[in-house]
Order: sequence, then structure tokens, then C-alpha cells
Amino acid sequence: MRQDYDIPANVKELFENKEKNYSIIDYTINEMDNIASMAYFLESISDLTNEMIEVDDGTQVILKHPNYDYKLCIDSGGLGDFYRHGYDVSLVEC
Repeated sequence: MRQDYDIPANVKELFENKEKNYSIIDYTINEMDNIASMAYFLESISDLTNEMIEVDDGTQVILKHPNYDYKLCIDSGGLGDFYRHGYDVSLVEC
């Protein structure tokens, strides 16, 4: 079964990459909609705490971190089926 995780290893990498697209392709896990895939993406990033999540609308999350003068907006979306997921990260100025 195919697995391909293009995600940041930790919060520092996520914030230092700033605007970037990530993806999870995994045919070994249960089918996920965009809301479930966002939760899975966030759980997969080490060091991410609930305190860093400023807004969580299910498929869109805004993260803040005290060491950075900007916030990140992450949008989740499908890449064709329930096993391939994309995440678009953009900057939100403070």
C-alpha cells in the first residue's frame, strides 16, 4: 500500500517554511474527509499544542506561535479521493 507523507516534522519547521503546500497520501489508513484529514495533519506535527491553535473551522486552521511575528493559515482539501489530502499554508500578518 502506498504511503507518502510530505509534512513538516515539527512546529519550528512548519513556521520557518512559511507558505508551502503539504500532502498526505496513505492508502493504509481509513478514509478521511477534509475535516478528519486536517485533524490528522495537526496530530502528525510534533510539538504542536492546542494553545497554538487560534482558530479551528474544521478545514481551516490559524496557528500562532510566540516566537514568530506572523500566523499561519492552513487549508485542507482533497486530492482526488479519501486517501490523498492536501494542505495549503499561507501567512497571516499580525
